[in-house]
Amino acid sequence: MMQSLFRAWFMTLFGAGLLSWATLALGASNAALPPNTMTLAKLVGQTNPIDLRGTRTIYPVYIPLSQRMVPDKVVLHLEYVNSIALVGARSQLVVKLNENVVAQIPLNPARPEGVADIRLPSSRFKPGYNRISFNIAQHYTYDCEDPDAPELWSQIDTQNSYVKFEGELAQVNPKLSGIDSLFDQRWLGDYQLTVATPVFPTSEYATWGAMVSQAAAVHLEYKTPQIFHEVLQYQNTTDNKRLKNYRFPYLDQKPLRGRDAIIVGTQADLQQMLGSSWANTVSGPYLGVFPMDEDPRQFILVVSGIKPEDVATAARILGYLNFPLPDQATANFSGLRMDHLPRFAAADMVSQNSIYRLYDFGYETTTMRGAGGGSVDVEIMLPPDVYVSETSHVELNLHFAYGAGMRGDSVFNIFINGRFENVVRLSEVEGEAVRRHTISIPTRSLKPGMNTITFAASMITDNSAECQIRNDNNLLFTLYDDTTIEFNGLDSYVQMPNMRLMATTGFPYSFNDDGETTVVGLGSNDSDVLAASWTLMGKLAEVMRHVSTDLQYRIGDFRGVDGGNLIVVGTVQTLDADLLKLAPIKLGEESLLQYARAAGVGQQPRYEGSRLWINADEFGTREFNYVNPTLKGNGLGDFGLLMQFQGGDYGNTVTLFTAGSGKNLLETSRELITPEIWSNVQGDVTAWKAGEEDVYARTLGERYHIGKPRFSNWLIYHFSSDPWVFIGVLLVFLLLLALFIRWLLKRFRETHH
Repeated sequence: MMQSLFRAWFMTLFGAGLLSWATLALGASNAALPPNTMTLAKLVGQTNPIDLRGTRTIYPVYIPLSQRMVPDKVVLHLEYVNSIALVGARSQLVVKLNENVVAQIPLNPARPEGVADIRLPSSRFKPGYNRISFNIAQHYTYDCEDPDAPELWSQIDTQNSYVKFEGELAQVNPKLSGIDSLFDQRWLGDYQLTVATPVFPTSEYATWGAMVSQAAAVHLEYKTPQIFHEVLQYQNTTDNKRLKNYRFPYLDQKPLRGRDAIIVGTQADLQQMLGSSWANTVSGPYLGVFPMDEDPRQFILVVSGIKPEDVATAARILGYLNFPLPDQATANFSGLRMDHLPRFAAADMVSQNSIYRLYDFGYETTTMRGAGGGSVDVEIMLPPDVYVSETSHVELNLHFAYGAGMRGDSVFNIFINGRFENVVRLSEVEGEAVRRHTISIPTRSLKPGMNTITFAASMITDNSAECQIRNDNNLLFTLYDDTTIEFNGLDSYVQMPNMRLMATTGFPYSFNDDGETTVVGLGSNDSDVLAASWTLMGKLAEVMRHVSTDLQYRIGDFRGVDGGNLIVVGTVQTLDADLLKLAPIKLGEESLLQYARAAGVGQQPRYEGSRLWINADEFGTREFNYVNPTLKGNGLGDFGLLMQFQGGDYGNTVTLFTAGSGKNLLETSRELITPEIWSNVQGDVTAWKAGEEDVYARTLGERYHIGKPRFSNWLIYHFSSDPWVFIGVLLVFLLLLALFIRWLLKRFRETHH
């Protein structure tokens, strides 16, 4: 099966006006986006316009603000379009910041397109997520009206609407207890981090660099850090002011300025740069965090130890800090003991033959109110290598209650990953409390990794005739947290290669204690290659939501990964030719490319938005026709290339990330971790360019399987994926059965005649 993908991530319409802090201006939007901004498309995570329909609608948007940032001026730039059928004197858009009104915008049907720059009071912003809500009132008459009339609409442009911050970072006074406020997931924009080493890294230093990069990514949660690598430089100084005021006077900090930095290395290797006073404080696995001398708005985090194993322990502890102790700037640890954790264990991970309450997944009993009803989401994670048979089902036992006086077409909908799955009709006019309402959902509706189950109530009052006062206080629906969900028939079996699975779950690199070693092989140890690999490993930690338990780096030679999985990062010129021959696209001085020819139904290219799909078929396999030209050189140009394949001597599964140069490898790694590109990684070959949104993905190589399912599920899997094998086995079975029956009849005749 060949695959590919394309999606677009930004496009929409928005508009606004002003009250005390707003300045309204109608006209065209600026083509260039100002610096230090975040578009509404980024904030709401959608490319389509925000539709505000009906007589009354509220749409919230949450703006992150890091605890480290002090805003001086915040401007909300809005672009909008409203219906020309509105009554201008009764229609308006109200903008609120944390429930405080900051702007009122009249919706003028004579001038339906508008632009507004709203000054948001910086004093009302607080660290965390600040709620901006768009509250719209729309009317088409002064008399009674249909609140859902189709002409009651406005649209907000999320691509050209944005929030612009002006301000500066506050000086830090860091402690290890505040590590989550240093690696702050609410950081506005890209988070850049320097990982610095005292020497050009050996495989040991490369491993430590990956471990601290993953630790930073775990604390940042949904924001993958862009990693830079620097080799520390000694600064010989006799400047008395520097010697007196600097904590690290002999460290050249110019290459570190402008970004937070993690310095990793043994005490002996770091002593020359960090000084003997610092070295005397290190007695074992060591963590210390300090303001940067030359820019106290940034911090330096030192990960060190007396012995190499001490450094590894300190780096591992950094990835697990999730409680505000130790409440100090530096700490020496005497060791690390870790309880055993099964290979795919996680907070939201389900297991075989288990019954869970929604409460177990963090849900609390919720009441949905009013005509809009509302919805709640419950996130449930399945193991990444899960396999279920076609007949397997998930049993959902609902406990709910709803109010009286609803119209007969009121419903309670259930969605899985945005797709409608089932419904409960709220048909009792007198209302009802239901302790156990069982719904059976095919397990195949769920996917490996994270799944979102959405419960949405759509309620309509029974008193909904025209020109009657509508009471919606009776429109109530409560879903209780003791609602249960039961899983059965889960097995461990997955077809590989599958980079979509890696992008969503980290598999096969997502094991905990009971899993396989992850080995990262580098073609060279130059800074660009190191930073690219650490950026990729940070992304995998973000996806897995934990650091890699058993991680090793190798430089140059990475054969013999016994029982483990391999990630290879490097330029084509530095990689093993024998390894490249195993890849779906065979690169080298001469490269064997592969193009597909459409030879039947389902093989034609498909287009969606600005991205290309090729054979986006999720229901089985097909054989395809190929053209294989031989190219002099590798032909990568500005592309980054990600490939996955069975490794043989190089490991069970190999994922290869390569480019034509170290600079391009680093640039495409930073593009790779963006949602626009990462969400489109799939198949066994994915290619993209830095600065572009187009992604090209295909499945070209040989398939193989990982896991040990029950024999019955193993047969079902292979017979369903290749029905001709099933037919052949069935014919052989019938033939043998016929021969056996013939033999029995022959024996019977010989015995009785």
